[in-house]
Amino acid sequence: MVKAQVKGLSMQSEGSWSTPASDGTWPSSTAGSSVVPYSHTGSPSPGLKRSYSVSNAMDPHLTPAPKLRGDIILEVFTHQSLRFPGAPSNEEYGDNVRLSLLGDKILETAVTFTLFSKRPMLTSDDIVRRRDEILSLENIQNWIVGYGFREKVRCTPDALATLDTPKEARLLFSSYVGAVYIQNGMETVQSWIGRLVDPDYENPAIGADEPYAYKRAKTEPMGSPPPNPSMQPPPPMNPPPPLPMNPLAPAQPTAAFLPLFNQTANQRRLTVEYPAQFSGPAHAGRWTVQCIVNGIEKGQGNGPSKQLAKEEAARQAYYAMGWAPRA
Repeated sequence: MVKAQVKGLSMQSEGSWSTPASDGTWPSSTAGSSVVPYSHTGSPSPGLKRSYSVSNAMDPHLTPAPKLRGDIILEVFTHQSLRFPGAPSNEEYGDNVRLSLLGDKILETAVTFTLFSKRPMLTSDDIVRRRDEILSLENIQNWIVGYGFREKVRCTPDALATLDTPKEARLLFSSYVGAVYIQNGMETVQSWIGRLVDPDYENPAIGADEPYAYKRAKTEPMGSPPPNPSMQPPPPMNPPPPLPMNPLAPAQPTAAFLPLFNQTANQRRLTVEYPAQFSGPAHAGRWTVQCIVNGIEKGQGNGPSKQLAKEEAARQAYYAMGWAPRA
């Protein structure tokens, strides 16, 4: 008899689950336990395409489902009826509801990609329509019965009747898909779901660098040599405006420094600030203005008005920056 043991649970091939006794041994049945396995009686609904076995043996027509390992099996097949309020959840996976949220999107993506890869190429409307047909409740129930997933669910006796509901069926299958994705990645999920929904599906060719054989924009590898100077882009068509005329040129003997300094600094992409302070009585005070270029003081002016002080600060900064004519 084949047995699977997962963190405080034991599953036998007949589908019976049990918990360990106080001495650490595993009983052969679940007699006396309030936790019961799901037992499917009767036959599948007449609308299903195939009649599946109600035993734990998988239907031979189905693509084998990837196997799960470790504690995540417990999370997938433990019903919410056994999770009492305040019970600690798995620190890595949470519970089957969290896994189903992930698995639902992964399942939809896998089916969409299968249809996207199909040839002749399907239109976007055909992909959406066929995806909805594939993910119908009838097919979800079909897969659950075929894989024998319900026989592995542990729940309280009063929750048995809910296992056949559409909500529980979709949650169970999606949580299994989410668990497969967590442990094995998207490539395994895609291979499984692709063959499950389309017997003719073949995985796209996988190259050394690309997960799928679709052409993608080539990216520059890290540590690549600098580009050849001869391959630099050409200069812009419109050259930058010329620098302002020399303020000490004979044609401009009385030109103001402030607008010339600001224009020159702007053309050179420099940041200029003019912090100002006032001191003295209101009727006879004086202004002190600094000219700060990229955070460094380059000039300081004083005067009876703020404008005159600012002009003096700009004049000093103009010389300090070396923009004035040389003797």
